Amino acid sequence: MEMCEIDDVLAWFEGDPDELRIDGHTVLFIDIQNLENTKQTIIYLDGSYEVNEDEIIKRLTEFYSVDENGADSFELHYNRIESTNENMRNLKNGIAYRGGKGYVYSLYTFIN
Repeated sequence: MEMCEIDDVLAWFEGDPDELRIDGHTVLFIDIQNLENTKQTIIYLDGSYEVNEDEIIKRLTEFYSVDENGADSFELHYNRIESTNENMRNLKNGIAYRGGKGYVYSLYTFIN
């Protein structure tokens, strides 16, 4: 945090963070690369405390999963859906992801 000149972890959530939705509950999350791009840290915030932490970790681990060759393998767990306002509003189990860039979320639903 110091290297990014951030004093409070909540400062990362002031913009439009990514959203994990589990049974209609929203967990905000962001991913942060270190300066050498060798490590990625995921920070999540469950303000409602209504989602089981093991489920949060499971879903985020699946979303950021890579195969033995280093290729993304999240598509084993998620289906991408059309990014519309209606789909965003109705997303109950999935991820709304923009990765800290742009204004439009990519939407994914859990396969299971």
